[in-house]
Amino acid sequence: MKTIAVLGLGNMGFNIAANILKAGYELRVYNRSKGRDEELVKQGAKSAASPADAVRGADAVVSVVGDDEASKTIWRGEQGALAAASPGCCIVECSTLSLAWVKELSALAQEHSLRFADAGLGGGPGSIPGGTMNLFVGAEQATFDAVQPLLAAFSKRQFRFGHPGAGMAYKLINNMLIDVQVSALVEALAMMEKAGIDMAEAEKAMMNGSFSSPAVTSNIKGLMTKAYEPVSFQLRWMRKDADYMNRFAEEKGVKLPVAAAARALLEEAAAKGWSSKNWTVIRELYK
Repeated sequence: MKTIAVLGLGNMGFNIAANILKAGYELRVYNRSKGRDEELVKQGAKSAASPADAVRGADAVVSVVGDDEASKTIWRGEQGALAAASPGCCIVECSTLSLAWVKELSALAQEHSLRFADAGLGGGPGSIPGGTMNLFVGAEQATFDAVQPLLAAFSKRQFRFGHPGAGMAYKLINNMLIDVQVSALVEALAMMEKAGIDMAEAEKAMMNGSFSSPAVTSNIKGLMTKAYEPVSFQLRWMRKDADYMNRFAEEKGVKLPVAAAARALLEEAAAKGWSSKNWTVIRELYK
């Protein structure tokens, strides 16, 4: 693979594009909001006026957008990428999307003689330049083998969970686990405060105890001080992911009461107008 297109230059997409460029690939970029590509263009990327312009003649296309609707516009819109991509091109959908849409997109890719991989992102914006990003991939083995060198340009580890859709299934479950752990941490902190526990000692104990998962250790300081800046992951995105996970569970006929309770906190926080705040603002519900 030589020529790569990246669609979507938010915090994640921009860093992914920058790493692909550093790895020596020819890069084309598209973003709905103008101006996000200026720094990448200075580094050698080519700016495209539409998704279709970006993908023509590309060997692979990496998409990183916010939700199903944005993804559908990128791929199926009037200037969408599906119809313009060359046969054999590999689609890599890194956005966190509903499983239903990922499976539909995989089928559409096949109809256009394109290869497909869903590659959920396991880490925040800092994990890409920091070299610690994990990817949760669903793809046929031959497609995974072909695209893995590209994925390695912006991630440390690439886990293939099975056929198309398996990576997104794991990604949604992964985010559910993070949401549940942090929701439990928020409740624990509220009870510790009510009990008059020395919170500095509590922090040290939790950081060195059996509860010290990365989800906890990366969020505990901000939760202890009730600081929600800078915004690393807006509440609206975690709520969206929780909604997609809920749909997934309903489709499979599985009840998830613990995940439902954590999702309810996100909904309550959103109702208070906190959707653009860091999602850990759910701590404020326990004042």
